[in-house]
Amino acid sequence: MTLSEFRKRSNAFVANLDYHIGEVVDHNKKLIQLNTDQLEESKTSKGGALINTKTGSAYYSIPYGKKKGYTKPDLFVDGSFYKSIDILFNEPKEYVMLGYASVTKYLVEMYTQDLFGINNKAKAMAETTRGMSERYKKFVLNR
Repeated sequence: MTLSEFRKRSNAFVANLDYHIGEVVDHNKKLIQLNTDQLEESKTSKGGALINTKTGSAYYSIPYGKKKGYTKPDLFVDGSFYKSIDILFNEPKEYVMLGYASVTKYLVEMYTQDLFGINNKAKAMAETTRGMSERYKKFVLNR
């Protein structure tokens, strides 16, 4: 590849950067996994504990906790909520995470919209950077 061709490809990549970011972020299973991992730890997108808005507590009641066998909220249940979580690139520097399961509406009412999003920004940035690097190699360097 000549320097002129490299410059042309690189400039075209940069000119369409939002498109490439969207392709890296949209439906990215590793970013979604970061979100579900923190939910498994009963954490919100802000890093705090999942707080039930109705009870004001991060724990189940003692009787319900005994029945469930654990005290912190577990949103996995049958896995439908976790499987429904998706991520979409909305606009520069913004992405949207959402869920499509039938229980999503109720979980958001109970635990707020903070269910969605990634609290470990460094891991999210590393995943996005890795994806962009691979994409750059593919589109600019033909690797």
